[in-house]
Amino acid sequence: MKILVCGANGFIGRHLCLQLEAAGHQILRGIRPAHRTARAAQDEMWMDFSSDTQASVWVSRLQQAGQIDVIINAIGILHESGKQTFEAIHRDAPIAMYQAAQRLGITRIVQISALGGNQDAQIHEGMSPYLRTKREADRFLLQSDLCALILSPSLIVGVDGISSRFFRMLASLPVLLVPGDGQQRLQPVHIDDLCEAVVRCLSTPTGKTLELNVVGPSAMTYTEMLINYRALMGLRAGRVLCIPLWLMHTVAGLARFFPQQVLSRDSLRMLENNNVADPVPLQQLLARPSRNKESWFPQIPDSMLASEALLKWHLIFYRFTLASIWIITAVLSLGLYPLQDSLQLLQALPVPASLHLPLLYSAGILDGLLGLACVFAPSRKLWIFQLALIATYSILIALYLPQFWLHPFGPVLKNVAIVALLISLISTDRKAS
Repeated sequence: MKILVCGANGFIGRHLCLQLEAAGHQILRGIRPAHRTARAAQDEMWMDFSSDTQASVWVSRLQQAGQIDVIINAIGILHESGKQTFEAIHRDAPIAMYQAAQRLGITRIVQISALGGNQDAQIHEGMSPYLRTKREADRFLLQSDLCALILSPSLIVGVDGISSRFFRMLASLPVLLVPGDGQQRLQPVHIDDLCEAVVRCLSTPTGKTLELNVVGPSAMTYTEMLINYRALMGLRAGRVLCIPLWLMHTVAGLARFFPQQVLSRDSLRMLENNNVADPVPLQQLLARPSRNKESWFPQIPDSMLASEALLKWHLIFYRFTLASIWIITAVLSLGLYPLQDSLQLLQALPVPASLHLPLLYSAGILDGLLGLACVFAPSRKLWIFQLALIATYSILIALYLPQFWLHPFGPVLKNVAIVALLISLISTDRKAS
């Protein structure tokens, strides 16, 4: 079959594509265009759920792709940002795509929804926006004449998953930080089990819409989950520190301003809903037990898992160290250090005296902006720019203020350590998934 996988570059989408291809299916990868001026590859379909909310857009797009037998929607967000809203991503664009599929006679749909609270509960405004909009797309499929498979997974585990990496990072701390009493119940399911469930359902057409809660073999508390991650990394048992829920919600609200994709008020609210369900239907579909917590990461050495988790903390410390250096330098340049002394240093440069003050303030503002960017907008381009800037500063000092290279406090030699931090950040830069 020819299968369109929406969100093919995401965690779930990548694994789905691999298993579906292994099963002999032809895959059309639905992805957001990296560059509007480029052209999609032959096995790609460009889409943007934040703006593709009209059925007419999807009719044209699906027609151009030729015969499509199945559409899989594996797109979702935990944070809203600009046009990336829950309503657009989880409800409006998927429904528009499903309406277009109906018009074109594409009747087989797989919707990756979400488990949370009572699955039989009516949709209401009290639900988290994430869950409510997912359920609204589910309801459209249930009321349509499409042959849909609606999968509602609990927390999905995978060595390359964003949430799994995040929880391994938290579990690597000597003190386990848990929200509230840490007794929120979860039933994590492995990504391979979710993907195999899709493959098996597509191989046995039913002619009707099915709903399936996709959960692991046993429920566990949030604290038990972190303890299990810690055990899988070969680390000793850590102490548990309970964080009041009001403080967690405050932190989750602030987390949206930082470059991370897991912690949000919606994810915290869903955690409090107790994401558990009966594991038997999934096991019956798989014709085997689903993967248990001891076998989440088979054939991966515990030392490798621990090293990756600890590296995440190292990179955070590197970023905040750089941020503090740039910001403190900015504060010193913009007035804390005596202004006349700063201007006197600039006299050695081949720059007109009238430009010394604007140059000083411009450099100070640039340093401050770089410090803020280290915290809120880290990127490979930022690290490379900082390397170039430090090289420029070092060359100017070597040419016009060489005495600072011989200063006993080593003010310029400290750039060597900064360069090492930047090279580490550049070498470990990875695209989020």
